Amino acid sequence: MDRRVRKTREALYSAFAALVAERGYDRLSIQDIIDEADVGRTTFYAHFKTKDDLLRFGFISLREHLELLPRSTPQDRRAFLAALLGHAKSHAGLFVALARGGGGGLAETEFSSIIEDVVASEVGEGERRGTMLAMLSGALLTAIRRWIDAGAKGRGSEIIEAFDVLVTAAR
Repeated sequence: MDRRVRKTREALYSAFAALVAERGYDRLSIQDIIDEADVGRTTFYAHFKTKDDLLRFGFISLREHLELLPRSTPQDRRAFLAALLGHAKSHAGLFVALARGGGGGLAETEFSSIIEDVVASEVGEGERRGTMLAMLSGALLTAIRRWIDAGAKGRGSEIIEAFDVLVTAAR
């Protein structure tokens, strides 16, 4: 991706994330975003069609970052989860605003999909895979939500340790 394109998209996303945390998703307009990012309307539409596309861009960027991290050993898995939690913590305001229902459930769907992918790489094959995947994904998602709601104190070590215990038991 061209450096200018990347910088413009990142500026738009940064403005979007800050404004969603401040005002909420549903009360945010394209005009608000372009004013905050200091770009023109034409520039916005050259990169994104809607706010939803901008929200998806954030999740695509997160997925791309996470895909670069190894997960083959328990230490890798812990580092991967620490990176995921670090992202959630750095975007806590956005996370909370979107968890309140903004975006028509798009954020919930996207984040849940990322969590399911994380868990799917840890759960073995077998007849109970679907059940284990649903249970572990739900537990991890709930733990992250509670951690964010409580102020995201610390690095989330208790989540990482609990996930290790659950994954080990699920194998």
